[in-house]
Parts: sequence; C-alpha cells; structure tokens
Amino acid sequence: MNLPTFALAVLSLLILPGPTNAVLALASTALTFRRFLSLISAVLLAYLAIIVPVSGIAAPLLHGHPTIASIVKLISAIWVLYLALKLWAPARSGGRNRLSLGPLFITTLLNPKAVIIGLSLVPAVQAGVPAVMATFACCVVVTSAIWLGLGSLIVGHHAQMPTLARQFGCAALVAFAVILAVGALLDLRAI
Repeated sequence: MNLPTFALAVLSLLILPGPTNAVLALASTALTFRRFLSLISAVLLAYLAIIVPVSGIAAPLLHGHPTIASIVKLISAIWVLYLALKLWAPARSGGRNRLSLGPLFITTLLNPKAVIIGLSLVPAVQAGVPAVMATFACCVVVTSAIWLGLGSLIVGHHAQMPTLARQFGCAALVAFAVILAVGALLDLRAI
C-alpha cells in the first residue's frame, strides 16, 4: 500500500462516527483555539500511544491471541458506557465544561480504530515510518477538526452543550458501547 492509499484508508476509518468522535463533538463547548489544539493533540497522542507499539511489537501477539483483542473491546465498551452516564447529567450552573482532556485521551486509547490501524494499515504501507506517522498525524488532525467543527455547529457559542444535543451524544456513546460489547462477546464466543 502506498501513502495516498494509506491516507485514504485512515481518513475513511477515522471520519466514521465512533467514541472518540462523539467525545470530540461533546467537548466542543466553549471552544477556543487553544482548547481546539489541546483536544486534537490529546487525540493524536493517544492514537500514537497505541498504534506505534501495536504495529511494531504487539501485532504478532494479538494475531495469535484473539482473546486479548476481545478483552480490549470489552474494556472500551465499559469506559464508553461510563463516560456516557457521566455526561448525561448537565454541569451544575456556573460550572465549567465537564469534559476535560483526560476522558478524551482515555477514550481514544481504548478506541478499537487504533488497534485496526496499528495491526492492519500501518504494517501494509510501503514507506518509511516517519512518512507513515506524518501522514497519520495529518489524517487525525483533519478528522478531529471536522468533528470539533460539527460539535461547534450544534453548540454555537454556548458555554454548555444544549440538553438535547448532549443527551443525543450520550445516547450515541451508549450505542457505541453496546456495539463494542456485543462484538467482543461474539468474538469470545467464536474462540
């Protein structure tokens, strides 16, 4: 696979709705340029923290032990469900945005998209590691900016996410948690 094909594959995967993108949209309240950069940096660092070791070290282990991948999916599902429940209740009046960088970072660390990219896409690229990682970083910045932009369109200049939008985002997180959990349980059952 060449770099343009890799970029297209990564963009196609990262742009799809998922836990990280839902959290990005929910985190777009009171979005400043500094917060925008912080959120995108958190996503990029979390993805790299998984993709680099998975593509370089863990690929043989995960291919040989599918139970580990299923356990990662279950942990992801539990975290995403916890985050949805935490975000369901509105922040106390006068309170600041409840979604900090930590939950976004952890959600991205547990995002199965990182494992897919690390196991399937990165090893298939016929290019040097710096070029692959730079291409990946550009894809993360573009897709994260899109999801932050979508969240900002919904929120506008409000200090907090409107109740209906926040609850819809939380419902999407619950749906992602259920999909992850069902997939993991089906994978475990097939083993």
